[in-house]
Amino acid sequence: MTYGPDGYLWITESGGVVSRVDPASGAKTVVYTAPDYFAGSPLEANPVCTSFQIGKGTFGLALHPEFMLPTSSYIYYVYSYNSGTFQVPVTKLKVVRLTWDVINNVATAPTDIITMLPIGYDHFGGRLLAVKQGDNSYLYLSIGDNGISETNAPNCYDPLESNPNNLAQDVNYKNGKIHRFNIDGTIPQDNPISGNSFWTRGHRNPQGLMYNPVNDLLYDTEHGDRTDDEVNVLYKGMNYGWKWVRGYHYDNNYPGEWDYIYNYVPHPQIQNDSLVEPLFSWCATPQPTDPTNSNWCTPAPSDGIYYGSNAIPAWQNSLLVVNLKDGANTDQAVYQFKLNADGKTMANGSHIFFANDQLLNGRLRDIAISPDGSKIFLINNGGVNGESTDKITVYTYLYTGVDEDATGKSISIFPNPGNGNYTLTLTAQKTTKATITVYDMTGRIVHSETPMLKAGENLLPLALPHATQGIYMVSITMDGKVYSQKAIVE
Repeated sequence: MTYGPDGYLWITESGGVVSRVDPASGAKTVVYTAPDYFAGSPLEANPVCTSFQIGKGTFGLALHPEFMLPTSSYIYYVYSYNSGTFQVPVTKLKVVRLTWDVINNVATAPTDIITMLPIGYDHFGGRLLAVKQGDNSYLYLSIGDNGISETNAPNCYDPLESNPNNLAQDVNYKNGKIHRFNIDGTIPQDNPISGNSFWTRGHRNPQGLMYNPVNDLLYDTEHGDRTDDEVNVLYKGMNYGWKWVRGYHYDNNYPGEWDYIYNYVPHPQIQNDSLVEPLFSWCATPQPTDPTNSNWCTPAPSDGIYYGSNAIPAWQNSLLVVNLKDGANTDQAVYQFKLNADGKTMANGSHIFFANDQLLNGRLRDIAISPDGSKIFLINNGGVNGESTDKITVYTYLYTGVDEDATGKSISIFPNPGNGNYTLTLTAQKTTKATITVYDMTGRIVHSETPMLKAGENLLPLALPHATQGIYMVSITMDGKVYSQKAIVE
């Protein structure tokens, strides 16, 4: 999902589908469906572990960095296709360019620009990012190691050396890499190795790509194996260690990690080649023996975005990363990583937002930000406890004039979620008149009142009898300050 310069959200969906969503109304229009989309074949199942069929899907989407110009109104996206025959199927990934007809609002002229990209039994990657750097525009593409984790399926490769995850650092293979292409799909002359599309190597399952235009830096998010999910700063040609180095270099949480680091031999064709530590690593602990995924401390980060706006002051110059897992030690939420001015280091630890809404939001696949920085769009592919799936949730930031802790102590809403009837607790410093205004997610006022408050704690009924299911913002002005809270109607 990406927020386009045309004011619409662009998303990919299963089956090779590209859709366009009005962020105000939620109306969705399918603009293109790939006629050659291929969902893999049972004939491609792993010969040893037959439950593992070759991967397939619709993956990343990007718009040309100068999308609004008539000469570059291009859409790029990634999906699986059959590069073989019906009798001998060979599933691969491709990047296709579509031309957007702004007059008729249709996608036309599908053109294959990158083909024969590998896919395997697991760890697909497939994220796409279009970036203008200097005078040139580039496509960055993530490809996972394509292997099956030995800890999950230890007998699926015979011999074990045939597991493609052994090739994540090998520059002769595309899996386990972040790739850099010119915007037309050709290979840039200044890539780390001439004629080779790889930009960085040694990645396990890179599911997110982010770009910081202030510092001209790229980042990725990727899944570790039971431990060491990562956020990385992506430096040209560098090695991120998988599968011999996992997470931070000297945490010694994986057998043989220290020896590999101390004895690392730089690649002779890569200038200044070295191993690079992650910007941040979740779960830098020894490998758990518990086979239950939900008990591991890895959150399974999917995509993220660089937040450069000043609309939410505390988020300015941050990476915002969403994740998939609701576990014993993890929540499906938005993780904020505040960056230092150089963009290469963190200013402090991570902060978590919207975790209390994970039953509403489900498995978070992507995040987008409105141009003014005030709206956060979260897209999922799985709800929890009967909640709806495959949806976009919108959060709107309302400036409170005070910090979040003060807001939390000054007002509360109970029960929340509720059925539209709540008790509002307001703590006033003195006798004062308050203004209470309730907005829906389109900004429409659905309720307002001006009660008189006494000094101290006030318990007020808040009734929204005509409110439909959804999220509402409750804005309260009192004591010369503005506060806000969400009210959820089930």
